[in-house]
Amino acid sequence: MKNTLQGIMNHKFANILENIGNTDITHNINFNFFKRLTNKMDGLANNLTTQRKFLLNMGIKERAEMISKNLNFLKKADIFYRINRLIDEKQMGNLFKVMLIKNKKNKFKLGF
Repeated sequence: MKNTLQGIMNHKFANILENIGNTDITHNINFNFFKRLTNKMDGLANNLTTQRKFLLNMGIKERAEMISKNLNFLKKADIFYRINRLIDEKQMGNLFKVMLIKNKKNKFKLGF
């Protein structure tokens, strides 16, 4: 076991207790462990996907179109640059994962 709580600031590792409010906090999750655990628990199901697939399924591009509709070119470009960073397969899109653990009877699949 090791501590996997991490701070990220300006695309670099940072101390989570410095610059509170300006440092992103992340944690490395062992998704395979959670998959095995939920598979052993009767009545639970799990879905695992990439951040890219999840955000695209949630309509991130359509939402960006809506919020940038009346903005100037520079602000639109900034929004789409940031979205691309989140969903690009070579950036955060495949690096980060999203997992849903739910009751098997629950039909919820939004984003998955």
